[in-house]
Amino acid sequence: MARQIVWSANAQRERLVILRYWADRSGSTLYSEKLDGMFRAALRVIAAQPKLGRPTSDADVRLKTIGDHMMFYSYNATVIHVLSIWHVKRDPKGKPF
Repeated sequence: MARQIVWSANAQRERLVILRYWADRSGSTLYSEKLDGMFRAALRVIAAQPKLGRPTSDADVRLKTIGDHMMFYSYNATVIHVLSIWHVKRDPKGKPF
């Protein structure tokens, strides 16, 4: 059974910042739309196979690499909680997990 996807306020904010950044940088929303589609496609896979992501230093959190981004999530029998989206080139000192 596929799980429900729930975005934390922080993850939703990070997602929007990333998508706006690419839209502003390119002057078009095409790449932002493609990237958002990649996030959603990865979440569909995670919802069906939540152990697919790599474990992190926090036993309850896993990560899935999506292009140049890392999506941190936790899960239970019914829900995938998206906790954060992190660009791989960001300073790792502030990395959430």
